[in-house]
Amino acid sequence: MSLFACLVGDLPASAEARIERLMTGMLADGLPLVPPSEAAVARMLAAAGRTAPAVLGEMAPLLQELRTEDAAICAVAAGCEPACFPVVLAALEAVLDPAFNLLAIQATTELASPLILVNGPIAQRLGLQSGSGCLGPGFRANATIGRTLRLACMHIGGALPGETDMATFGHGGKFSACFAEAEAEMPWEPLHVARGLPAGQSAVTVIGADPPVNVNDFGSTSPAGLVQMIGETMAYPGSNNAQGGGEVLVVLSPAHAGVFARAGMSKRDVQAALYQRARVPLARFSDEVMLRVRHKRAPQYGDDLPDPLPVVDAPDNILIAVAGGPGAHTIFFPTYGETRAVTRLVGGG
Repeated sequence: MSLFACLVGDLPASAEARIERLMTGMLADGLPLVPPSEAAVARMLAAAGRTAPAVLGEMAPLLQELRTEDAAICAVAAGCEPACFPVVLAALEAVLDPAFNLLAIQATTELASPLILVNGPIAQRLGLQSGSGCLGPGFRANATIGRTLRLACMHIGGALPGETDMATFGHGGKFSACFAEAEAEMPWEPLHVARGLPAGQSAVTVIGADPPVNVNDFGSTSPAGLVQMIGETMAYPGSNNAQGGGEVLVVLSPAHAGVFARAGMSKRDVQAALYQRARVPLARFSDEVMLRVRHKRAPQYGDDLPDPLPVVDAPDNILIAVAGGPGAHTIFFPTYGETRAVTRLVGGG
C-alpha cells in the first residue's frame, strides 16, 4: 500500500468543483487554492485587528485599491493561518511604499519579485523557518505568507504573466519567497535593527530580488578568503546591479558569519570589504552593454566610471542577513536595481 494512502479521501462534489473553479479563475496561480469562506476571511481580519474595512493603498500596475478584505481573501486562498496575517499586511504595506517601485518590478522583463525577510519574536511564534531549507518547501508559514503576497500582486495589482507581468522567465520565488533571519545565530544586530527599528520588535523587510546565487566556500577560514569568494560571485556583468547599481542582499550562513565574527569584524566592516571586492572590470561588458552601463551609472559617476566598477554605489547598499543551516554557503540576491528595500513593523508583533 502507498505510504500516502492515508491522505486519500473523498470530498463533496461541490467542494471539488469549487477548488477546480478557483484554479482557473481570478485567483489562479497554477497551484490549488483553499476556497475562501466568509467565516475564514473574518477570522483572518480579526487576527490582525482589522475588522473595519480599510484601504492599504493602490497596487500597481492596475492601480486598484488594495483593501484589507481583499488581502484576507488572498491569505485564506493561499492556506495562510490567521496568526500570520499581520506579517502579510506589513509586507503589503512595504511593497506599496514608492521606494520599492512595485510598478517596475511587477511589469519588468527581469526575474525580480518581492522577497520577504522577517525579524523579531513573531517569527518564532509563527514557526517561520530561518535554518536549514528556509527558502525551500516544508514550512507552512514561510510558504503561505509569501504566496499571499504573490496572489495580491497578481490579482489586485494585476500582474498576470504575459499580459502585464512581462518577466522573460520568472522563477520559483515568484510563487513564494519568505524566510526569517536566524537571530540566535547572529553575531551582529538583526537586519531590522540595522535599518533603524527597535530591537525586540517584529518587522518585515521586503526586497525586490532576483533568484539567489549560491557561494560554495568550504575552504576559506579567513575573512580575506571569504570576502574574495563572495565578492567575486557578486561581480558578474549580467546583473542589473553591475550595470545599474542599487541594493543587493547577502545572506550568510551561520558558519560564514562566524568566520567574520571570530576575526572581530562588524557588519559594517563586512559591507565595506565586500564593496571593495565586488567590482566588475569594464572589459567584461560588451561594447554595446557599456552604452547602457554608462547611462545608468552616470548619476553616480558622470563620465568617469571607475574600473573595476562597484556592483553597488556604497557599502550600505549591501544588506547583510544571517540564515540557513549547517554548511559553508552564502547566498547572494541581486535585485531589480531601481528599487529599495522597505522595512515595516508588524502590528501586534
